[in-house]
Amino acid sequence: MSRIEELKKQNPNFNLDVIEIINDSLGKVKYTEMAINLIKNKLSENNKNRYNDLFNELQHEYGFDFEYLNKLTHIELLNLLTVVSNFFGYTNFKLIKEFVILNEKKLIENNDLTTYKTFNELELQISLAGLKNLDKEMVKQVQKLYETDEWLVVKPLSYPSSLKYGASTKWCTASKDNPDYYFKYSKRGILIYSINKKTGNKVAGFKNIDTSHEDETSFWNITDQRIDSMESGLPNDVLDIFRGEFSNTKQSNWDILTDEERNRQILWLENEYYSKNDPSDAPQPTMEEDYNIPTPIRRMRRIIPLQRTVNNAESELTRILEEQITETFRNYEYPDQAG
Repeated sequence: MSRIEELKKQNPNFNLDVIEIINDSLGKVKYTEMAINLIKNKLSENNKNRYNDLFNELQHEYGFDFEYLNKLTHIELLNLLTVVSNFFGYTNFKLIKEFVILNEKKLIENNDLTTYKTFNELELQISLAGLKNLDKEMVKQVQKLYETDEWLVVKPLSYPSSLKYGASTKWCTASKDNPDYYFKYSKRGILIYSINKKTGNKVAGFKNIDTSHEDETSFWNITDQRIDSMESGLPNDVLDIFRGEFSNTKQSNWDILTDEERNRQILWLENEYYSKNDPSDAPQPTMEEDYNIPTPIRRMRRIIPLQRTVNNAESELTRILEEQITETFRNYEYPDQAG
């Protein structure tokens, strides 16, 4: 017996027989036959357009191979889309496909596939695999504070590095959809990420050093819940890194950067992020979401085109940006959580 046959025997609920399901619903074979004919005729009415829609969605959204899809009938395409969308969902299906690719490349730490129980566990392993593949440019975008065989502690100094090292978390500072929070917190204080290289678990810490805001020292678990440092599960050597940085450092993550590095990040946002994700087209946030003033990034966007006409563009850009960012952060009322 093949392994697939064993799986079918072990998991009878996944052996779907559409005809049996229809027959059980209608009670008699004559009605089942009628229902099947009705379905077939319905599908054939606009068969070509619907076939193309199914084909394109499976190829471009779910990543199925063209040659494989080309061998399937209309009904088979429909069944395939039903299974992957209803059983997996778009996000989880893409997740498991990415896991498969990384595991085949021997980049997944835990390759005992029988131990995985949740999609979150796959996501953690994918995040760990991503740390092994960091290019040299990405490594330059963090300040490494501590590393052992088990732990890595870093300060993210750019939005892309925050995404990379904060992958698989719910931290707002690592949100793929909105870079604003990262820049708010990196400007306002000390932002640190700790990563367990064996389990994939992560804890973030933040210390406010902006005197225009209330004192804050906070820790956040992987699901973005605020926790006490003693509940974080961090060992003493890692906690000592947080304590040392929070006690002795007077610079925010943003302040660590040179003028050139700040300018590079702002131009990256303008050219690579906002040119493709224009926030003016997005629904406006409500007052309850605490976005009732312009964000620093939107102010940056208004400033950058003006500075391109200035003779000494680099220094002038830095001066004006610093003024605008400082003004925004001074007046902004931050929510009482990290995300």
